[in-house]
Amino acid sequence: MYTRLNNILLALFICTELFELFLNRKPLDLRRFLFNGWPVLCFFCLSILAAFRSIDLQSLKYLENHWSLLLVPIVMLNGSQEYYLRRRQAFLMLLWGSLVTLFICNINFVLEGYDQGFTMKDWLDLDNFGHVFTAVADTHPTYLGLFVFTSTLFLVQDQKFPKALKVLILVFLLLGLLQLTNTIAFLLFTLFLLYVVIYSMKRQNQKSAVSVIGLLVCVVVFIFYGRSFMDGRLFFVDTILDEKRVQRWEVSYEIFRENPLIGVGYAQIESVRNEKYMQGDYVLAAENELNAHNQFLEYLSINGAIGGFVYAIAMAFLFLLSIERKDHLFTFVIFAFILANFTESMMVRIKGIEYFAIFMSLFLCSRKNFMKTHTNSKQSFENQRNG
Repeated sequence: MYTRLNNILLALFICTELFELFLNRKPLDLRRFLFNGWPVLCFFCLSILAAFRSIDLQSLKYLENHWSLLLVPIVMLNGSQEYYLRRRQAFLMLLWGSLVTLFICNINFVLEGYDQGFTMKDWLDLDNFGHVFTAVADTHPTYLGLFVFTSTLFLVQDQKFPKALKVLILVFLLLGLLQLTNTIAFLLFTLFLLYVVIYSMKRQNQKSAVSVIGLLVCVVVFIFYGRSFMDGRLFFVDTILDEKRVQRWEVSYEIFRENPLIGVGYAQIESVRNEKYMQGDYVLAAENELNAHNQFLEYLSINGAIGGFVYAIAMAFLFLLSIERKDHLFTFVIFAFILANFTESMMVRIKGIEYFAIFMSLFLCSRKNFMKTHTNSKQSFENQRNG
C-alpha cells in the first residue's frame, strides 16, 4: 500500500506538470533536452531494448516501472530554471518522507514489542531490526538507508533549518540508519561522517570541528564496545562477499557470457536465471526469484554489453560532473547510489528508479552549460515569477 501510494502521488505530479506544459504551450527543445538529459534517458532506452524483443503489446507491461525515466526528465529539464530554484523543496520532500517512514517503523516496532512482551534485552536485540524493522513500510533496508542518508546530507548543509530542530532530526535519522542494521546503511553512516568532516573543513568553523571530533569519538567507542553482531556489519567485506550473493553474481555473469551483446531481456530473465539457480542447487534464490543484487551485473544479464557500457558511462559521467562542479552534496549522493548498486539492483525496483530519475534530473537542471543555454538568468526568472 505504501509503494502504491507513492506511485500514485508521483503519477499525479508528472501528469500535472505535463498538463501545465501543454497549457503554457512551452516547446520542448529536443536537441538540448537529449544533450543534457541523456544520463537519465539512456536508462529508459535500455528498458525499451529489454522489453521489445518482439512486436508484442504484452511487452508494454515491462515498461510499467520505467516511464519515470522518460517523463521526469521531460518535466524537470524543460523547466530547468524553476526546478533549479526548487532544489531545496525536492530534498525537503525526501526528508519528510524518510522521517514519516522511520516514525511508522518505530511505532510499529514499539506496538509489536508490547504485544510480544519484550524485555529490555529484547528491545535492544538487533535481530528485531533490519528487514523486520522496515517490513511495515514495505521497503528494503538498503533503499530506506539511501533515502535517510540523502536526507541527512541535505540537512547538514541546509542553513534555513532552526538549529535545535536540525539537531533533533539528525539524531533521529542517524539512529534510524543504525536501526536498519544493513551493510550499506552502516557504510553510508561512515560516508556521512566523512561528509561532515569535509563540510566542516570547508566552513573552517571551530564549533563544527568540535562536533566532528565528538562524532568520531562516538564511532570509536561504538566499534570497540559494540556487539560482535554489529562488528560483522561494520567490517563489511565478508558480509558483502558472502557465498550466496557471490553465487547470484556468478549466475548473472554466466547469463551475460551466453548472451553477450544484448542480453536476454525482461521476458526471459527470470526463467533463465531460475533455471541456472536450480542447476547450481541455489534453491533459496530460485524459490524467492532473487535478482542479481548488483545493478551492473543486472544490466549485463538483461541488456548485455550494451547495458553494462551505458550504465558505467552514465554513472561515471554524473559522478565526475558533480566533482567538476564542486557540488559536494550531489557528489556524495551519486557515490552513495553507486555504492548501493554494488549489493542491490536499485534500478529494478520502482523506488530506486524514481529516486534516480528525480534527483539525477534535479542535478542536471543545474548544469552550467545547460543554464547558459537559457536566455533568462535565475534573477530574471525570479523577477518574472514575482511580477
